[in-house]
Amino acid sequence: MFRRPTDKTPKNGEEENPFLLSFSDLMASLLAIFILALVVMMIQLHLQKRKLEEDRRNIVVIREQYEKMLREKEALENERKRIRVVLEELRKSLDEIEVTQSEVASALEGVGLREKSLEGMLEGIQRELKEQGIEVLVAENGTVLRIPENALSFKLSEFSIQDLYKNSADVIGAALLKALENDANRKLLDTVFIEGHTDSVPNRQGMGNWGLSTYRAISLWLHWTDNPGRFTKLKNLKTAVREEGAIERPLISTSGYADTRPADLTKAGMAHPLGVGNPADRRIDIRFTLASSEKKDLGELKGQLDSMRAKTSDLIKKLKEAE
Repeated sequence: MFRRPTDKTPKNGEEENPFLLSFSDLMASLLAIFILALVVMMIQLHLQKRKLEEDRRNIVVIREQYEKMLREKEALENERKRIRVVLEELRKSLDEIEVTQSEVASALEGVGLREKSLEGMLEGIQRELKEQGIEVLVAENGTVLRIPENALSFKLSEFSIQDLYKNSADVIGAALLKALENDANRKLLDTVFIEGHTDSVPNRQGMGNWGLSTYRAISLWLHWTDNPGRFTKLKNLKTAVREEGAIERPLISTSGYADTRPADLTKAGMAHPLGVGNPADRRIDIRFTLASSEKKDLGELKGQLDSMRAKTSDLIKKLKEAE
C-alpha cells in the first residue's frame, strides 16, 4: 500500500508527500471494504428475503392446518351433539319400553290371576258334582268342563237327551247355575259355550254331523231352560259390563263342532270297527272364555312395544354408524 521512497530527486526541487499516497491507498481500501460490506449486506438481505418467504409459506401451511383443525373440531362437535341427541332419544325410548314392559307384565299377571280364578271355579264345580256322584273332567288348561259318556251321552245320529241321563243333566245344570250366579265368577267371563260334538260316523240327516252336534247342544240348553225348564235363570245371566257404552248380552251360547274335536286326539277321524263310532265323542263340553278386555289391552300394549322396539333398533343402528 505504501510506496518505497526512490533515490530520484523530485523535479523543481519538490519532495513527494508520503501522506498523500497513504490517503489514496486508504480510500481505495475503504471502498473495497464498503463494496465487500455491501455484498455481504445484499447476501444477508437475500437470505432474509428467502427466510421471509419460507416463513410466509410456513405461516400459510400453519394457517391451513389450523383452519382444517377448526373444521375438524366443528365437525367433531356437531357429531357429538348428534350422538347426544340420539342417546337422549334412545334413553327415552328405553324408558318407554321399560314402562310398557311393566304394563305388559302387570296385564299378563292380571290375566294369569284370572285364568287361575277360572280354573278354580271349574274345579269347584267338579268337586261339587263329584260329591253327587258325577265325574266331570276339567280340560284344555282349565277352561273346559268335559261331561263324560257315563254322565251324559247320545245315541248314534240322535240329539235328544235320553231318560237315563236327565237326572245327571239336572245336577250339572244346578251346579252351573250356582257358579254363574256368583258375581265374582261372572265378571271373569266373556261367554260360556255349550258345545255339542259327534263321533266320526257320517250323519245322513239334516245338516250332517254339524247340525247334529249343534242340536245336541241346543237339546241340553232347552232341557235346562224350557223342558222341563228347572233352570230358566240361566237365560237371564248376562255378561258383566266393563266398558262405557257397552251393553249386556246373554252369557251362555250354544255351538256345534261335529267330529272335528274328538275327546281322544289319537283316535281322530277313526270310526268304531262295527260302525257305531266312539261314544266318548258323542258328548257335551262346557267351555268358559275369559273376558276379552285384558286381551285388548295386551294387544294395544304389544303394538306399542313393537313400535318402540323398532324405534330403538333404528337408534342403535345410528349409533353404530357413528362409531
